[in-house]
Amino acid sequence: DMLINAGVYREDNMGEPALAALVQEDIGANPGQSPTQGHGTFSFDLINGACGVISAIQLEAGLLRSGVIRLGAIVTSDVDPNLADPRAAPFRPVGGAMLLRWDDTIAGFTDFGTETFPEYQDLFVSGLAWQQRPGPGIPRRGTGQSQMVIDQKPGYQARLVDCAEEVTYRFLRRLGMGIGEIDLLVPAPSAPGFLDPLRERLGVPGDRVAYVAEDLAEAYTTGTIAALQAAIRSGRLGEARNTLLLAAGAGITVTVALYRQALP
Repeated sequence: DMLINAGVYREDNMGEPALAALVQEDIGANPGQSPTQGHGTFSFDLINGACGVISAIQLEAGLLRSGVIRLGAIVTSDVDPNLADPRAAPFRPVGGAMLLRWDDTIAGFTDFGTETFPEYQDLFVSGLAWQQRPGPGIPRRGTGQSQMVIDQKPGYQARLVDCAEEVTYRFLRRLGMGIGEIDLLVPAPSAPGFLDPLRERLGVPGDRVAYVAEDLAEAYTTGTIAALQAAIRSGRLGEARNTLLLAAGAGITVTVALYRQALP
């Protein structure tokens, strides 16, 4: 019923039309004009960096709860827009997908939280810059091409840990819970050196953390899906009564979600 694309970095810096619409057409999810009667699919892009998947889960969870949709899909991928320099972007090209439906037999996703710390917004910045070169070119612009530039300043990863710890404790206090009640932590691999310091600050043992496979450790927007996949494949998601999903990225923005196996 609904398809959300949460990817950010696209081949050739593609922006329009919305990438979700292209994915919808490629997978055959009711392409073409929406029917006046019958079944259609609504698709759109949701851009929130490393936190985009959890934001999409929150949106679809509300619509599933209200009965507006019965099945939701979330897709995400990042590719290096600069094929000439594979090291230009600090993430691994990877994609993922997940499906959400309503199930009355378990609680599922029950609570969400999002906070942004704008005082740290300059620590990680990405954008397009015009690189001019000599020769004939576009009037009033010269000759050149747009190039993606990523600027990550020292201290970014340390502030990620600080903000993620603060948001986690505030989120759990709002729910009347303690970190000891979280059986499994599912963190998106936001940046190298982020997960272990966060785990130690929260006091969560390593055997209660869903680490992604090494080949997915540099996933960006797909990080949450990769971590969920690791939790499912290990069997720990099914065993955990309370699971906390967490993602942190530029902004600095932190999103969290609580997944329960039973009603509180």
